Amino acid sequence: MSGRVASMWLFGPALLWGAAAIAGLCATIVDDTAWSTIDRTASVVVRSETCAGCHPVEHRSWRASYHRTMTQRAEGAAILAPFAGESLEYLGFRATMTRSERGAPHVRITRSDAAPALLDVDVVMTVGSHRYQQFLARIDRGGGPEDVWRLPVAWHLGEERWIHLNAAFLEPEGARGEEADYMRHFSRWNDNCVLCHNTAPRPGLGEDGRFNTEVGELGIACEACHGPASAHAERHSNPLRRLLAGVADAGASGDGSIAAPSRLSPALESAICGRCHGNRIAKDVGAVLREGDGFLPGTDLGASSRPIFAWSTLGDPPQAPFGERFWPDGTPRLSAYEYQGLLLSPCYADGAVGGLGCGECHTMHGEEPSMQVRQDRRGDAACRACHDDAAVPQGHGGHRGITCMDCHMPRTTYGLVDGMISHRITSPDPAAWIGRDDQPDACTLCHVDRSRVWAARSLRALKLSGSAIAAERAAEEESWASRALLDLYAGDPIQRALAAHAIAREAAPVSPSLRLSWLVDALEDEYPAIRIFALRGLRTLSERAGRDDLRGLLAAYDFLGEVDMRVAAVDAIRRAIGPGPLAAHPERVERLIAAQERQIVWIGE
Repeated sequence: MSGRVASMWLFGPALLWGAAAIAGLCATIVDDTAWSTIDRTASVVVRSETCAGCHPVEHRSWRASYHRTMTQRAEGAAILAPFAGESLEYLGFRATMTRSERGAPHVRITRSDAAPALLDVDVVMTVGSHRYQQFLARIDRGGGPEDVWRLPVAWHLGEERWIHLNAAFLEPEGARGEEADYMRHFSRWNDNCVLCHNTAPRPGLGEDGRFNTEVGELGIACEACHGPASAHAERHSNPLRRLLAGVADAGASGDGSIAAPSRLSPALESAICGRCHGNRIAKDVGAVLREGDGFLPGTDLGASSRPIFAWSTLGDPPQAPFGERFWPDGTPRLSAYEYQGLLLSPCYADGAVGGLGCGECHTMHGEEPSMQVRQDRRGDAACRACHDDAAVPQGHGGHRGITCMDCHMPRTTYGLVDGMISHRITSPDPAAWIGRDDQPDACTLCHVDRSRVWAARSLRALKLSGSAIAAERAAEEESWASRALLDLYAGDPIQRALAAHAIAREAAPVSPSLRLSWLVDALEDEYPAIRIFALRGLRTLSERAGRDDLRGLLAAYDFLGEVDMRVAAVDAIRRAIGPGPLAAHPERVERLIAAQERQIVWIGE
């Protein structure tokens, strides 16, 4: 008898708990609310800390990403600039960066020769943390007390210095003393930056022209990609529902309470990225400024907006104002158009199942926050996932450092003061571009000492496909210098920036010592961004060439400095390096530089 009592005390609670668990499981199975279809449009944002409870691994990888730090409150470690009394003189204005009495980062901008301040404000938020960081201040300029403005100065992480945003975007310098030129990128956050740099943004523009802007969460958080998760969190607050979910929700769409990008078609999955990585035209701009864009991840992006292409029109009668953002063949040449590049690629296959989507190469929860390329898609692995070895040439004529992307996704995109890969997948065909000077090609962006005629003949020698070679179409200038050098001297601003970037790349099969003299003239370019490319390239090449004697001379050159100071510094650099590639023919240089005027590019937002 005592043994039975002991057994009851020992096993009774376990039996009761087991019975209760079985009863709970049965109740959960028959509970319609645990399994019924959810109206996701009724869900609201619950923020990333809620997601962390059930998804700690994904939350940690997201915390380490630049998406999280896209917009932050200006406090603590979020602020990457010193704000310790630095000043930036530019175009006759002085920006001084300090701290307010309460320790907040502070920016004061005045004319260099006058006391009254154009701006004298505390920074309230930061934007970006990867290449450069921008700063926001609350200033009522007719939009009410919640009016927030992006300041015209930024902290460049690579240069470890303050820059003016005229140097971050691709556009001419501007006139000294002209306030409009200096304040060109002093722009409102509420109806611009907020829309792509935050989760569930609502600009909140009222009929009185005042803003009451709200965001679900600052930065690009979980629900920017998965959608508002209140219904998901409520459903899975039941631990028994979570226990059963592994089997019940294992299908293609999960339980439908949130969007799972990896389970979507290439079209729907890529649309989530395209919302911000593909500039768009809203169907109803007024509605966007009031309530946000209305896009729900996992649904058709085209229901609320259309991506901008070279041929996109606005107005009545229709006009196509976006041409300068694309190369003549329609390929995007600016960052923030990666989605358009994908849509134009044959691998995308119109978004059908089996086609290429963003998630084929990128992951938001990987180990490397920069570019967020999947570990198993680095280098040629990105292409070999779909193309077998027979379709992928080995070694590119003996070069072992060349990847598929060097040829099929060349660096023909400008963004964030850098040369970036194109997201339009194409095959190089330099023969088709002989005689053209309006677009770079993959072959001569690598072989920076060669012409397109040479590239076309080399492509044929490698038994790769391409157009028939018509060398007679080559212009006279193509006998003067390589294609990259012609672009550096005579190209439009984006060509010049990308040529400078290409000339400095380690992969270029030309000695660093020779390439040093190629970049010096670009230090005098009218566009500050191009001067940054040239200076950065000269630093890189001088290190590879072992030219320690150039270090001080390059340090004395300020790409935002006064013209006379820049000229003196360039003269000293030129004397140390030697004459440029066209120094013996100044008339050719003059003719090439005159060609720059054929297209003046102003690229801001």
